[in-house]
Amino acid sequence: MDVFEEIFRKYQPDVSRFLLRLTAYDAPTAEELTQETFYQAFLSLSRFRGECAMRTWLFRIAKNTYSKYVRREIRQRNTLQAPAVSPSPTEAAEDREMLKCIRSLIEELEEPARSVMQYRLYSEISYAEISQLLEIRPGTAAVIFNRTLAKLRKTLKERYGYEI
Repeated sequence: MDVFEEIFRKYQPDVSRFLLRLTAYDAPTAEELTQETFYQAFLSLSRFRGECAMRTWLFRIAKNTYSKYVRREIRQRNTLQAPAVSPSPTEAAEDREMLKCIRSLIEELEEPARSVMQYRLYSEISYAEISQLLEIRPGTAAVIFNRTLAKLRKTLKERYGYEI
């Protein structure tokens, strides 16, 4: 148990931050998903082969935990609702709204573009780490990211009127 406690202390802030970004800064949900991530990691620790960094492995578990959560939420709501765009009196509120729109667009992407964008934007991990997670070349991850980013910028402007 001492080894796992050390892993938890070392990587919990990174995993929490990653999930906080994935959940559009929904702190209670991110905290719940962080706990579930480390629970799953604890159960799977004996299967960790060391083929990637521990941090990378935990991010993969966190993303899978988040994906399960989203699927469960979609089933419960039976529809995926796009965030409403409404005028905001402050820039901060508008920024939050724009982030919701961006998150919604990322969720609509096909794989592997969705995963590349989530890992790169939400956890700020390198293309090398992304390539390990998705079993693609680092150059491929970079190309997917750049092409998808251009597509997201265009769609964000057309659909919501935001420019990034």
